[in-house]
Amino acid sequence: MASNIQASEAGDISIALMSTKILEIIFDYALNKFDDCQDRLEAGRPKFISVLSNFVRRNARIDMSLPAFPFKSANKVYKAFSFLPDKAEEIALERLHNMCRRIEEIYSPGAQLVIVSDGLVYNDLLSISDRHTWLYGQALREMATEKGFTNIAFSRLRDFVSFNLPESLDEIHYVANATNFRRFILNKFGKDDLDVDQLIAADEDTRLTYQGYRRFLMSDLRYIFTLGGSRTSNSYKRETKYLAKQMIVRGYAFAGAIKHNFPNHLRLSIHQSTGEHKVSMSLLNTKTGFTTPWHCSVALMADGEWVSAPMGDFKENPRMKIITENGRPSYFREMTEEEFQEEERMIAAQLTQLTEKSVEESKKHERNENFFQWEDVTYDVQNGEKTKRLLDHVDGWLRGGTLTALTVCVFFLFFH
Repeated sequence: MASNIQASEAGDISIALMSTKILEIIFDYALNKFDDCQDRLEAGRPKFISVLSNFVRRNARIDMSLPAFPFKSANKVYKAFSFLPDKAEEIALERLHNMCRRIEEIYSPGAQLVIVSDGLVYNDLLSISDRHTWLYGQALREMATEKGFTNIAFSRLRDFVSFNLPESLDEIHYVANATNFRRFILNKFGKDDLDVDQLIAADEDTRLTYQGYRRFLMSDLRYIFTLGGSRTSNSYKRETKYLAKQMIVRGYAFAGAIKHNFPNHLRLSIHQSTGEHKVSMSLLNTKTGFTTPWHCSVALMADGEWVSAPMGDFKENPRMKIITENGRPSYFREMTEEEFQEEERMIAAQLTQLTEKSVEESKKHERNENFFQWEDVTYDVQNGEKTKRLLDHVDGWLRGGTLTALTVCVFFLFFH
């Protein structure tokens, strides 16, 4: 009896140790942009160890869920290249894939992370079309397949609904049912009498998420809901606050849907949180505060380091060069000093050529300013009953007065 107890205790210790090792790997990829990040992670350690232990005890694959990768920022003027994923998303997916691979190195059943796209939950609030949301999600899936990110899986709202849909969802059926998906989630997992203000005030995780929404909405929508007329800076702030609260309402329902559909998964998040219920992740491990790839661009520096920032910030740097992939702008690359100097020389040479061409064109204009062009000219002269065609469908250039003199000469030749 005693030996059985000892064996059980030894087994529990082994499970706890392995779960701790796995959690430490996950923490290596956690959000680290705030002074108290480590304290927040420690606050959730007991719960996270418990969730992981349930997998380890069964020698089962570690399953994690992450609501993320909704759509590219609505601000295509300053923040993002287009509505499709680019190098920023690739780097983020690779980072999550590598996290799972590291877990597999110490725990043979491995790990899988399910990205639950929350695009359709919020896209209409941010003036993003259902079609662009679909295309972004499809391009992400193609990217993960092409790059071999086999530890990444994807889920979307259609996986949560219980009405009839084609087995293989395509663009048309997705767009046609987008409103139905949103309505289903809100009706089943939402709360009609949800007091948003009270929830923000009472729940720290909700408050942090709400503040994050407000920050990115201010920059995301500035070129859509532009200032002017009745919209002042203060009214714009009030409007984005309202939109942020609407996102909280929908996020409440979406969180319920995730909990219902992935009840045993380790819950990850892109938002700053208390750390008690979910692990806050950093998808882009750069020195800046831009950690979500759909809100920024990335640049490869001359020293090999990747950095993240709004697209417009990089464009203002003359040493940054846009690199295209698959025919689309994908990221920036910092030129070396030699490349930059060569670029400067090429620009100077082009300016010199343009200047010389402009001067030559100016001189040509001066030489030709007293000339005029005539095309398909026919000129008949009649003297009594006699008619002579002096010019018969003639094109050419003549100095002013020459045509008149020529016509007079020809007239005298014919009639005298």
